[in-house]
Amino acid sequence: MFHYALLVILIRHLRFFFEPVPWCVRAVGFCDSLFEVGLPVLYVSDVLFLAALLYLLGRRLFDGRIMYISLAQDYFPLFLLLGIAGSGLWMRYLDKVDAVAVKELVMGLVTFHPALPSHPLAPSFFVHLTLVCVLGLYFPFSKLMHLAGVFLSPTRVVPNMSRRARWVNPWNDPSITPHPYAAYEDEFREKMLEAGLPVEKKA
Repeated sequence: MFHYALLVILIRHLRFFFEPVPWCVRAVGFCDSLFEVGLPVLYVSDVLFLAALLYLLGRRLFDGRIMYISLAQDYFPLFLLLGIAGSGLWMRYLDKVDAVAVKELVMGLVTFHPALPSHPLAPSFFVHLTLVCVLGLYFPFSKLMHLAGVFLSPTRVVPNMSRRARWVNPWNDPSITPHPYAAYEDEFREKMLEAGLPVEKKA
């Protein structure tokens, strides 16, 4: 729910970077606001995104096992994304920032012709923009880079049969002596049995 809502939100925001707005971006925005609740219309992805973030935060705060292994770098992106979501919702539904002025500013930056918009923007917009910039700077050096890791994971290209057959990378250094699991178990079988660890061969 979190990832799909984030994807839809990112696609919707492309309308600030293009003129004219591509039909596919307008179609995503139309489908996202199909229920036409409120004015301005409430986007379904906004609700799902905020709900998913609150669930992920609650999971780290109230699940003892998850809280035990959680570090500061696990909480920081959650609070950062909550700040982005909260400032975005505040800007859209409470402060009601002028979207035309936002597009004027963004288009000026994208085309390398920065200019002040015709109407002054509320402070909430600059809070939102600052938090997004912080996320952009933090993203490549954080656990959020699992986005790229999905496409590089060996589990996508290597079968999960490491105990039956050994996978040898073609770029491995030939001077490195392999130590398969069978040899590892032969070496440490007695200690594994003493510790109560399961072994494939008892003797």
